[in-house]
Amino acid sequence: MKNWTKIDQPTVAEVNSLQADLNIPNFICSLLLQRGINSLDKAKFFFRPELDSLHDPYLMKDMEKAIVRINNASSEKIMILGDYDVDGTTSTSMLYTYFSYRNYDLLYYIPDRYKEGYGVSMESIDYAKDNNIKLIITVDCGIKALNQVEYANSKGIDIIICDHHLPDNKIPNAYAILNPKQLDCTYPFKDLCGCAIAYKLITAHNLKSENKLNVKSLLDFVALATVSDMMPLIDENRVMVFHGLKEINNNPRLGLRNFLKSNNNQVDESNISFNIGPRINAAGRMKNGKIIVDLLVEEDANKVMSLSNEVEFLNSKRRTIEKDVFEDVVEKIDQSKYSNIFYGQNWSTGVLGIVASRVIEKSYKPTIILTDFDENLLTGSVRSVSGFDVYDALVKCEKYLYQFGGHKFAAGLKIEKSKLDLFSQNFEKVVKESVGGIMFEKNYKYDIEISFSEITINNLKILSRIAPFGLENRRPVFRTNNCTITEDLKFIGKESQIVKSKIQDSLLNKLPFICFDKKDELVNLKSKFDILYTVGINKYSGKEEIEIIIKQIGIK
Repeated sequence: MKNWTKIDQPTVAEVNSLQADLNIPNFICSLLLQRGINSLDKAKFFFRPELDSLHDPYLMKDMEKAIVRINNASSEKIMILGDYDVDGTTSTSMLYTYFSYRNYDLLYYIPDRYKEGYGVSMESIDYAKDNNIKLIITVDCGIKALNQVEYANSKGIDIIICDHHLPDNKIPNAYAILNPKQLDCTYPFKDLCGCAIAYKLITAHNLKSENKLNVKSLLDFVALATVSDMMPLIDENRVMVFHGLKEINNNPRLGLRNFLKSNNNQVDESNISFNIGPRINAAGRMKNGKIIVDLLVEEDANKVMSLSNEVEFLNSKRRTIEKDVFEDVVEKIDQSKYSNIFYGQNWSTGVLGIVASRVIEKSYKPTIILTDFDENLLTGSVRSVSGFDVYDALVKCEKYLYQFGGHKFAAGLKIEKSKLDLFSQNFEKVVKESVGGIMFEKNYKYDIEISFSEITINNLKILSRIAPFGLENRRPVFRTNNCTITEDLKFIGKESQIVKSKIQDSLLNKLPFICFDKKDELVNLKSKFDILYTVGINKYSGKEEIEIIIKQIGIK
């Protein structure tokens, strides 16, 4: 298939050398070599990442300064201020939990998405002043809050910023800034999320405290945030997520237990991405992220149950609204255009980003979803496709925009209603010219070609140790050619869209499969076909069974 691309392969000599050291199948050695694991020592660390390997938190610029200020605040009130998404709410919950153990006088603040917007607001500073706060610690926000920090300083309030977003040329005049992306910060790993930076603050504080606490127990927060924020699962992130998942499975926090009930297997990174993370985000999208912090720090089982039920209600509401907006948008897709721009009067701003991402799955091109912000302005979410810098495209159209911000693959904007048509025309022109008039086409990468005989329970257990999977350590995708379906198709799910059956390769090896989004293609198959797929172990029936998850079907 022309849009299926095999990832660069190691040499036969490299594979044989690693296989001799590890005594595991060649195809797994190939997968390890693709990830830079080319020796026994590297494999040992990769399979068993140790917390001792985490970098010294005091290597981060301003860490010493931040710790001294926090230690001097033992008789003051501290406010923890976080964003309303998973990263912000888990960061806030984690700092509140740790410093509560240390008997600090604390409160937390999550801004209202609709009234205040993202980040440090003037309202949050006023709230701090009204509550006699002398120190604010921001998490997952603050690096661009120039005016807000000056306002806080004028009120006699110090601010410590913990943020992972890219700083501008000018940074806030805060008491301390913890952000490894600062040009003059020499911290070795730059791709920490906000919660991971807050964890560094905690470990730094714990190192210099007389009575040491078990801060490893807080890594569940870091795992939730790192996976949900789609940070690369390499270096420190891999180590912290690896141990954070262990905390979630071995000793789940009271506030998370209701979210975990539907998981019969061990919780892994995919459960965070598709189950836990969306529930946490739903609160900020539909109401206020503060309810998530309330839930995650609560220790009363009855109150936890009540809060969990409210979060479930908000998530159900989010899914219903998202479905309605998505169905409305899909009908308007024009496949002849190089971009998607859709406007609806009564769409909820809380689901615009999710809908934009789902539209890209249907129509692979840069997508903008807009709705009313007020009488004169529209607000929208922007999502892009691989290889296209949507932020740069917005820069080229900025004369039509009221406000915008973001990065290569995602952005937000505000635009005057009267300028929407002009903006749409020019954005479409910029996109078309950028790609030279060639329509976007999604490219599907796979790791290696194998036969089904290689897919055994023992091999899958070895393979599972490459996890946690995510950005820069993605779940392996395999290719097998000349397949046939050997049993009648079974259709399951609410709308009978999920397909299950058994599949056979050219060497007559058979395996069960499941496919979530290729019903029509499977029903209409008339000849042998190739597949791209991932593999897993299904334990729902009470026994371990191999299961292929078909991602793409290629008909010759």
